Amino acid sequence: MQPLLSDSPFGAITCKAGNRICSSLTAENPLTGTRFCDLCCSEPGFCGDCCCILCRKLITLDYDGYSYIRCEATVVDGHICGHVSHLECALRAYMAGTVGGSINLDAEYLCRYCDTRTDLVPHALKLLNICTSVASYADIEKILNVGICILRGSQKSSAKELLHRIESINAKLMKGVSIQDAFKKESCVDSTVLPVVNKYQKHSVQTKLQYDQKIKLESLGKSMKEELFVAQLVHQLNAIQLLLGPN
Repeated sequence: MQPLLSDSPFGAITCKAGNRICSSLTAENPLTGTRFCDLCCSEPGFCGDCCCILCRKLITLDYDGYSYIRCEATVVDGHICGHVSHLECALRAYMAGTVGGSINLDAEYLCRYCDTRTDLVPHALKLLNICTSVASYADIEKILNVGICILRGSQKSSAKELLHRIESINAKLMKGVSIQDAFKKESCVDSTVLPVVNKYQKHSVQTKLQYDQKIKLESLGKSMKEELFVAQLVHQLNAIQLLLGPN
């Protein structure tokens, strides 16, 4: 997507916030279906495409825009809301993450403009995937911490599982484990299952030993029986020879 320059002969298309990389300046703007906002978007210097609805500052596209969330709820006549917010701002304003009371969020984001709730679990998963291509330990920690903040306290099973995964990776990185090794998935066997597995394995070994001993004893018994039979046969032949006497 190429930006439409402000000196275009067809007319100046500019971002109200002066952002040269604003999505509204692209020839193939995916947000052309957003509804025009007559509240915050009418304020000077505020752009609904690239300004946080809470702090009014520009969002950043670093690492695939991990630090902000865009409301994609359909509001009027098929148009989407389109307002964006820094996740950090939303967390501080109790409009993201898990919040009790009348807001009642569970790993969700509440748009200040349209009051639509957005599930943040997919975004947290996106953060985890982004980290696999990041080379900086500091940046990975910063991205993972955002995921931890938006998932912590959630009652959703999917959020709990993802939080456990993120916290596990973060702990490994803090111990100096390499990025590649830290992101390797752990075995599906956890600490609660290991004792059962070990007990089963121990029982299997004992059973195998008992079976081997049984086979060995049976083989030994069979051999002894054969030797005894031969000895008895030889003894009987000797007795017959003694009865018959010498030829």
